[in-house]
Amino acid sequence: MKRAVTKPALIFALFLTLWIPTLVLPFASAAPNATSEIDFAALEAVIASQMSKHGLPGVALAVIEGDQVTYLQGYGAASRRRPMTYQTQMFIGSQSKSFTALAIAQLAEQGKLDLEAPVQTYIPWFRVADETASRQITIDHLLHHTSGLSESGFGVLLSPTATAEEAVRSLSRAQLTAPVGSKHQYFNLGYSVLAYLVEIISGERYADYLQEHIFVPFGMKATTANHSAAINLAQGYSRLFGFAIPMQQSVPVYAVGEGYIISTAEDMARYAIAMQNGGEGLVSPEMMRRIFTPGEGSYGMGWIIVDGGAKIYHGGANETFRSEVNLYPERERAFVLLTNQGHLIDHFVSAVQLTSSVEAVVLGQNPPPSSRGWSIRWFGWGMGIACLALLALHTRNFLALRNWKQHASNMPATKRVMSVAMSFLIPTIILIVVFSQFRAFYGNRFNLLANIVYMPTGLPDVFILLFLAGTLPDYIQGITKLFLWPKQSA
Repeated sequence: MKRAVTKPALIFALFLTLWIPTLVLPFASAAPNATSEIDFAALEAVIASQMSKHGLPGVALAVIEGDQVTYLQGYGAASRRRPMTYQTQMFIGSQSKSFTALAIAQLAEQGKLDLEAPVQTYIPWFRVADETASRQITIDHLLHHTSGLSESGFGVLLSPTATAEEAVRSLSRAQLTAPVGSKHQYFNLGYSVLAYLVEIISGERYADYLQEHIFVPFGMKATTANHSAAINLAQGYSRLFGFAIPMQQSVPVYAVGEGYIISTAEDMARYAIAMQNGGEGLVSPEMMRRIFTPGEGSYGMGWIIVDGGAKIYHGGANETFRSEVNLYPERERAFVLLTNQGHLIDHFVSAVQLTSSVEAVVLGQNPPPSSRGWSIRWFGWGMGIACLALLALHTRNFLALRNWKQHASNMPATKRVMSVAMSFLIPTIILIVVFSQFRAFYGNRFNLLANIVYMPTGLPDVFILLFLAGTLPDYIQGITKLFLWPKQSA
């Protein structure tokens, strides 16, 4: 019996995993070396064209020049019945880390903690799998992602209801993937440890501390680390075969400090101004310089620093939201870009193209034409067509199973065994190839179990294509063949 479906599935899986890394290549970041005035008409044009190209639901933008917000605008929809505005609340993803780092910096300046001290100084029971490393990991290591911990060394799946303390205790099973202090390895949970430290040292809930000591002083009235307090939250969207689909954003209790603060373009513009103005008194100038000084690699304290500090930025990506905050201190310019569209491929395609286009205009440069680079909608439609083709081929193969027992009775034993074995072997090869490519792409940020659990919400169409339409039917056919196996050999 011919295996018509598995070869196309294997080819497509290989194509998919090799294609994704190339999607961002046509859009490089603009060099921050322009001083001309900002063309706001061009800015509106590039946003409109990128939203149309990728089918983005809503975008909110703030542009800062000096210590003034010179542009604030919302585009598209916050939900089906609400327009997007610059006051619409959205999750800011890993941009939350900069607030956690700022809180830690404040506590350090108050003499309540030492950034160079081991975490065990303040959390005596703090442990990772390596006892020596447990004693060596400092607060500064966590701030700069140089603790030696990474996603690939932490295979624990935490419940969304797990507390910050439970999350920190779970690190006792975390394996180091580099010596402590030797290498930058982005590790989300490290910032959950820092958020827990804020609570321990201050004696306040993390959300309350940020509200009193950061949000209120900066005038960020619509920003909160308590998602239940958000009254103007946008609908978040994922994507299914190129189409934006509404999806509720889940909020793990333990992870707010690493990626689930809620804000607006207007509030984040105030924050960007404060950061470019030396923290506006919330920390000393010396501490601000430390915040913006990279450790190993280009990561400072909750910010990424490139070109010797000419550009300082951080982005954030949730399943249904995206944020970008870019600072250009030498040019006294900055911008904030919030989007209520998630999906992992969006973060590498539409987000890159939109951000690069906005950056170019803000820096007085010509943006790349909107026709350059892949459209996430085209990519999604392509996956949809592939999915339908695979389902059609699988349907044909399932129908052919009605006569498989009779055909198998006349097969040589080796051929019969091969027919069954291929139903298990080929989909297994597909999965190995796909996830090995993802591992190569993500490096130490890849964790097999965590990525599989993430896929139904973060990559729903890829999940359907890879599992429901691609490999699962083959396994079912193999099991069915075993059930239909003739009792007597031919």
